[in-house]
Amino acid sequence: MSVCSLFGGTMSKKLLLAGVVALSAGLILTGCTSQSSAKKTTTDKPVSINYSAAASLQGALTEIDKTYEKSHQNVKINFDFAGSGAIREKVVAGAPIDGVFLASKSDADKLTQAGKGADAKAVLGNTLVLVANKNTSVNSSKNLTDTLNAAKKIAIGEPSTVPAGMYAEQTLAKLGLATSLKPKLVMGSDVTQVLSYAAAGNVDLGFVYKTDAMSNKNVKVVDNIPDNLHDAITYYTETVKDTKHSKEVKAFNKYLDSSAAQKVFAKYGFKSAK
Repeated sequence: MSVCSLFGGTMSKKLLLAGVVALSAGLILTGCTSQSSAKKTTTDKPVSINYSAAASLQGALTEIDKTYEKSHQNVKINFDFAGSGAIREKVVAGAPIDGVFLASKSDADKLTQAGKGADAKAVLGNTLVLVANKNTSVNSSKNLTDTLNAAKKIAIGEPSTVPAGMYAEQTLAKLGLATSLKPKLVMGSDVTQVLSYAAAGNVDLGFVYKTDAMSNKNVKVVDNIPDNLHDAITYYTETVKDTKHSKEVKAFNKYLDSSAAQKVFAKYGFKSAK
């Protein structure tokens, strides 16, 4: 006896209709799921952010980025390294920059005051040192003033755009040497250029950060500059207000203050700002 005969013609039609409805509903749900998955894939497109940082951060940030991008595969960070003042001026002028890491509170404050930066946070500290070519006879003396006076050429970063140069200028002023040593000064576009001048022996002395001195085997530290001779050296992260990728920039800036990132910074000679 057939199923249709057992339940009757009307009943079999109802069962058949119910089966068709159930099958259609399943197909519709499958279609929705597929569309949802496709939409999710589209949303997860890689985001490319332009990040400008002080020249002294190049080594540490390059290493940190390798680890960061492995765990954030949808984010690609394009770095540009320069003097903090020059970076600030570019942002104010409307350059396509999403986030910054500046080597002075002054530049971070100016960016915020110009209405171009937000969420400034102190992350790192550094030490100002005096370096010379490793093969020169220039050595540390008990008197920093005597060491500076004996030099014929002294390289510093351009004070208006390079924080290390600003700190060097403050040091010379505190020592009462700003006027007498002015003819001896050789300006660099950033701290990396100052370091290269000293490493090549093109100048007798150069004012750079401790972290820079550690990165170049061709220089030696002649003197550590006392902290009371200049403003505190503090590095600030900041999100550029006009960015379309504030979520990604804030996430990266937060990571830079994490224990994992701080370990890398410490390896390069930086101090935590905490």
